[in-house]
Formats: sequence, C-alpha cells, structure tokens
Amino acid sequence: MQQLTNQSRLKPWMGFVLFAVVMGLFVTLCAYMQMNWGIIGLVATELLFLLLAVLYAVIFRIPFKEMFPIKKFSARDFFGSVLLMVGGVNFGLISVAVVGTLIPSSLEGSDVQSLINIMSGPMGYLLLILIVAVLPAVCEEAIHRGAILSNFRSIKKDWVIVLIMALFFGINHMSVLRFINTAILGACLSYIVIKKNNIILSSLMHFGVNFFSTSLSYFAMKVLNNISGGSATADVGLTPDSLRQVLGTYLIGGVTAPFLIVFGLWLLNPATHKKRRFLIAAIVASVMMISGFTVSAVNLFRNQLVQTTEQYIVSQEYSESRPIEFYVEKESSVSINIVMANAEGDYSVRIRDASGEVVHDRKIPDGTMRIYQDSIMLKEGKHKISIVNGEGTDGESPSVSIMVNRK
Repeated sequence: MQQLTNQSRLKPWMGFVLFAVVMGLFVTLCAYMQMNWGIIGLVATELLFLLLAVLYAVIFRIPFKEMFPIKKFSARDFFGSVLLMVGGVNFGLISVAVVGTLIPSSLEGSDVQSLINIMSGPMGYLLLILIVAVLPAVCEEAIHRGAILSNFRSIKKDWVIVLIMALFFGINHMSVLRFINTAILGACLSYIVIKKNNIILSSLMHFGVNFFSTSLSYFAMKVLNNISGGSATADVGLTPDSLRQVLGTYLIGGVTAPFLIVFGLWLLNPATHKKRRFLIAAIVASVMMISGFTVSAVNLFRNQLVQTTEQYIVSQEYSESRPIEFYVEKESSVSINIVMANAEGDYSVRIRDASGEVVHDRKIPDGTMRIYQDSIMLKEGKHKISIVNGEGTDGESPSVSIMVNRK
C-alpha cells in the first residue's frame, strides 16, 4: 500500500486503539442515541463517526488529502470496483443464509428486521436514501477506509491490511448474523482503497450497495401494499427454515461471484493478476453449484409431506378419491399443489385432521389442465387429503397429481 508523506507517524497499534475507541463509543453513546432517538440517533451515530475521523486527522496533523485521498479514477477502476462488490455481495448473502441456518440464536432481535422496519415506515424515499445510503457511504468510509486504514499503511503485505479491516468492519456492525457479510464488504472496500488510494471509489461502492438494497426493499413493500390494499407487513420472517430454503438458491445463483471477483481484481490491479485465479474461481463455482443442488434436493425431500400421482374412475358409490395420509410435525404453513387432467366436472380438494374434521375445502379451478395452488396453516398431527367428486364427474377418469410441502 502506498505510504504517504505525513503518515509515517501513524503506527498499526494506533489503528487498533482508534478502533477500540470507535467501538467504545458505539456500544455506549451511539447505542443510547439509537435506542432513545430512533432515526435521529442513527443519523447522529454516522455524523459522530465522521467527526471522529476529522478530529483524528487534526490531532495528528495529517492533511485531509492524505487521510481521505480523493482523485480521478478511470472507467477500468470503476467497473473493476463494481465487479468486486457484486461478487462480494453474492458471497455475503450466502453467508447470511449459512449463519442463520447453523446459528438460530443469531436471528433473535435481527438487525435485518430493524432495517426493514425503517425502510417500510412513513419516511420518504429520498430521506431514506440519505440516511441509509449516503451517510454511511461518507461517514463510515471516513472512519474505516480513512482514519483507521491510514494507520496500517506501513504494513507491507496488503492482504494483512485487508484482513484487519474486514474484521473491524464486521465487528463494528454488531451482528452475528451479518458479521461475515459485512466483513466481506469491508474487505472489498478496503482492497479498493489500498490498490487505488482513492476513498471516492470505496464511497461510491458503499453507496451503491446500500442504495440498491434499500430501493429494492422500499419499492417491494410499496408493491405488496398496493396488492394487499395496504395490509402488507414489514415482517421478514427470518427463521432457520426460511434461510435453509433460500440457501440452495443463493449458492446456485451465486456461481458467477468467484468470476466477478477475479475480473474485478484483474481490472483494479492488472500487474499482479495471475491466470490461475480463473481456475480457482472455476473450482469454487463448481463446489457452489454442486452444494446448491444438494441443499435444494435435501430441502425438497425434507419438506415434502405428500407427492403422489394416481388415476381413478368416478362412481356414485364413492364421493371422493382415496384419502392420502400425511403428518405435520408441528403447526406450520404448508403449500398445496394439485394438477388434474381428464376432468370436466366439479372437483374440490379436501383436508381432514385426525378427528375427521374438515379443515380445508376448496374448489379446483376449471380448465383443460386444472391447477390448484394454495397455502394454509395446519396444526400438528395426522391429516388426510382427497379429491371430492362433485356435479358432472360420474364416469370420468381423472388423472391427479398431489403435492403437499412444508413451507
């Protein structure tokens, strides 16, 4: 990393002390402000980070242009940074799903839900972007990639600086669930500053990540409210089961991440690029693909309560098809998927509990290929699902595929 003129007086141990000060303020003053002042406390926290970074430069007489280096950047640098960040975000999402699945306690009081509550609140979109995207991109970058990182410029091995800064950024977010995620992002942002000596680039990338995630959540909630007539909630419903369900999808969808990171590293620092990085990326992507399909297959098997296909002849003697029994381990939501062919009369799907009480009875839509999909809550215990034969079904020979999965 480039050693600037007046920063020789800054030593690595000072970086650790400064980070300790940041964390001390964060868990005391900042925590108090956020708990008692809400959004204003969040804004005050970010501004405190900026103030601390500026004071640090003033106290040690480090010119702002050295502690917070700003310069023009090329298109190559910009797109290299973008590719690096997109790859990092993909790995970050995977890490959240893995941690939430393996450490259920990390979901308690999840800060993800707090962020969603802010995004879905009455705050206007522009103000939301200012608080959640602009302020962190300026204030957090000033303290982390500016003041703290400057203390480590004397370390000769860049990967050591990246590792330290990644750990600092992950710890600073005070979230077991998102620790690896924020550490990965911190590593990417720090690498950009280390190689390009330009805090503008890291600030733009930080802003971009927060901007797109915030905008996606904000407008998704707006769409849901329009569809539901304003009854949509901001509850993200994070559970080990829900994260386990998306883990396979994240792994499969993230197979491009290793290549994006390698291309990003190449664009940012072509002098040290080695072709074997692409081989490593291919190996990692292959492992992710295999793992993704394996996790998805295990989830499908684990959550499948019923899967059967049969054909029967409707007669007046029987009012419904042969009941298929399944067991629900605990009260939960299940999805019902039914496909019927060779059926023109009126049919419905019926579910009974262990006592024989009907807990679900709905008509199957008409059509050449009749498809019924629904989600319902079922209590723990045995249940039976069957197809009820209604008017105009006598003598027909319907083919029925029934699938019931735990959600």
